[in-house]
Amino acid sequence: MSLVAREVTIRFGGVIAVERMALEVSPGEIVGLIGPNGAGKTTFINCVSGTYRPHTGTVRWLGDELLGLSPSTLLRKGVARTFQNVASLHDLTVLDIAKLGASARKDRQSGGHLLDFFRSDSALERELLEQILEPLELADVAHKPIQTLSYGRRKAVDLARALAAYPQLLLLDEPVAGLTSHEGMAMAGVVRNVRDRLGCAVIMVEHKMDVVMSTCDRIVVMAAGSKIFEGLPAEVQADPEVRRVYLGEP
Repeated sequence: MSLVAREVTIRFGGVIAVERMALEVSPGEIVGLIGPNGAGKTTFINCVSGTYRPHTGTVRWLGDELLGLSPSTLLRKGVARTFQNVASLHDLTVLDIAKLGASARKDRQSGGHLLDFFRSDSALERELLEQILEPLELADVAHKPIQTLSYGRRKAVDLARALAAYPQLLLLDEPVAGLTSHEGMAMAGVVRNVRDRLGCAVIMVEHKMDVVMSTCDRIVVMAAGSKIFEGLPAEVQADPEVRRVYLGEP
């Protein structure tokens, strides 16, 4: 296993947001993390990505402990993430933001991506356009400031930034929230394509079940800060406890 989280617990005052959470993700695997609002999904992702430090537990990636490392250090280790809320980043263009994500590759100690930065800037731009922006339907706005785009396209730009780093571990926090069905399925297709091309491990927090079921190899369900079920998509759909907690069935 490349990612191994054990006994992760985080409290905010007297509230336990995540309790003894455990998760394992293999290279090339897309794991969905679902559950009702307030289940602790994003809090757990924030622990893995360096935003929060839990009170107890361990999160090891490729054998190294991640807890306590800054997000910038994690990015240099190949851990990239997206966010629920997308900042405008002022006047940066879509291509600028993709190049910002790609800049993380030059700090990578393995994988051979350092060679990318001996190429011309135009070669890098062409790669980003062909490999990242075109599949996300962003090539036509590559030179436009992100603040001029719709919410759905801003979400796609945030994904492009993370993908441009060629991550080994990709953390997606509601990547298709607020998008149309067409936009959501297109973004999910890009995630699968990048997984196939890079062999990266992916954790995807998402509420849109059509995207989750069609994208994820395995699904973990959280409720009230804890994991209540883990299995294949068909197994999760059929589990009575999941249906009660997540779908509100009696």
